[in-house]
This record gives sequence, structure tokens and C-alpha cells, in this order.
Amino acid sequence: MIICADDYGLSDDVDRAILGLCGLGRLSAVSCMVALERCGADALQQLLEYQVDIGLHLSLADETLPRAADAAINRSPPHFPAYGNFLRRALLGRFGAKESCLQVSAQYELFLKKCGRRPDFIDGHLHVHQLPGVREGLIEFVQSLPANTRPYLRNTREPLRNLWRERLPWLKAALIGALGTRMVGRLRAAGLLTNDGFAGVYDFRHWRRYPEYFPRFVACLSDRNGILVVHPGSQEAWRRQEFATLRECKFNSGTLHRFQDRVPSAAKS
Repeated sequence: MIICADDYGLSDDVDRAILGLCGLGRLSAVSCMVALERCGADALQQLLEYQVDIGLHLSLADETLPRAADAAINRSPPHFPAYGNFLRRALLGRFGAKESCLQVSAQYELFLKKCGRRPDFIDGHLHVHQLPGVREGLIEFVQSLPANTRPYLRNTREPLRNLWRERLPWLKAALIGALGTRMVGRLRAAGLLTNDGFAGVYDFRHWRRYPEYFPRFVACLSDRNGILVVHPGSQEAWRRQEFATLRECKFNSGTLHRFQDRVPSAAKS
């Protein structure tokens, strides 16, 4: 199982929480918002001290994000559009693969510049990398990279039967999982690496139940490359609860893994 903390670079409290959990061995992957000016080389160098996968957390939408001040992404709008507007545009087919490919390329280059190495994986803030148009541009960009340097790409597919079996909240997960089902099909058809299983989705308003949800999320993931996504921090109550739960959790030896390369199932036949 991979436990991946999203939103590194969003704020000081998020970064401190993630680094603390890395030091305790509670994480095996961290996804970084390099499009944000504050997610700089110094912050990323601190992550390199730990044995975790380090990924690119594509930032394309969310009105709450700071302005993207880096000159390297001037091809992008000067601010991140509201998620609702971005989602509507994508679902209506108004976000083209070419536009997406340019934005992915710009943020990928920022990652190289700030981190000094290639990302191990790519995903998206609010899972926007799976939206129509965006996913095609992302796949096009990753296929343009030399085969031995391609990162793995996240999908959010998790069978509903697993959520029902573990008595987990399923409506939000089902909506996000539907995008993941389409995404995983495209990735495997393209011969690109991706995870097998995804958990960690719930309504943040119910953060008090997170200690109850956490072991059930773990139980959903039977594959070594299954991803449990987490969002630790100290400012918002739900982030504090996730941090506290992760800090106190114990894993059996061999439970937590970094991504392990495999031949995509489409390429096996």
C-alpha cells in the first residue's frame, strides 16, 4: 500500500505536517504543488532526505489557491479558475488536449527546475488530471517522454463493493471513482503505469469520524500499488485529525510501499 500526502507546498502547516510524518515513516509518497511560488527548491530539498516517492500535483483549478507567480508558467492564466467553472468547461468538452499538454509541460519543467530531478508520479489537485481534455493532454505529454523516464499516473478507481463492504461513505468516492475508471482504461491502453486501488475519500465535514474510517480505507487496498490519499496539516480541523491519526497509526513490517513498477496489463497480452 502507498500512503500519499497531497498538497505539499500549499502552506507552512501542511509542509510541517508532511515532513513530520515522513520522519516517522508514515508516508511513502508526497505530491507537490510546484506551480505555487512558495513551493520552492528549499522546501523540495527537505523531501529528498526521505525515502518516499515525490510527485507533481498539477494545479489547474481552485479559487482558494495563491496566484501562480512563476514566470515559467506564464502560458497559464494569471490565477487558478474556480473549480466549478473549470469542471463545467471540461465536461462540456471546452478544455482541449493541446492546452492541457502545454500546462502539464510547464508544471513538469517547474518540477525539474525546483526539485532537480524528475517526478516519480503525476496526479492533480481536486483530481482535475482525470477530466476530459486534461487527461488526454496529460497522457500525450507523458508519452512524449523517454519510456524509461515516464512517471506513473494516479487513477481514483475503487470498486463500490469495497466501500460498501467496509461501511465507508461512498457517494463522493463513487463520483470521483467514475472519473478514475475512465482514466485507468486510458492509461492501460496507452501502456502507462498506474496504481491498483484508491481510497481516502470522504466528506471533510465528517472529520471526527476519520479515525474510524482510516483502518477501513486500509482494508480496501489489497494491492501493493494501491493508494491511500491523505491531507495532513494543522490549520483546518480535518487536516489536524488526519495528521493525528497518521501520527498514531502503526503498520506491520512490509505494509507500506513506494510504487513498484509493473508491466501495464494492456501490454501483457
